[in-house]
Amino acid sequence: MNYVDKKESGEVKDLEMAEQQLRNIHANVIDLLEHLQRQPHCPLLSQAWVQSKVTLSNAYVDSVRDYVVNSQKEMDHMDDGVYDSEDKPVSFLIAVEKSASDY
Repeated sequence: MNYVDKKESGEVKDLEMAEQQLRNIHANVIDLLEHLQRQPHCPLLSQAWVQSKVTLSNAYVDSVRDYVVNSQKEMDHMDDGVYDSEDKPVSFLIAVEKSASDY
């Protein structure tokens, strides 16, 4: 699918929205870290609901990063092709089974 097709289907807009949201998350994190440098013992950060939100946010961003980065690595690996011991290409199902056995 080329750029024009992706743009018409809305995929480019979705990517732009995700990028903007990630930039917003980054800006908020930077702002909080700078605040912590100015006030290292900020009592507001020790509140349970704040710590819960930070923990949850970390888990969500971690999950998205793992999914995107690892999926891309697997797609790249599949593009390279999977070969058997005699350097013959193997079927998709065998490739998935071999990849799964690596974990």
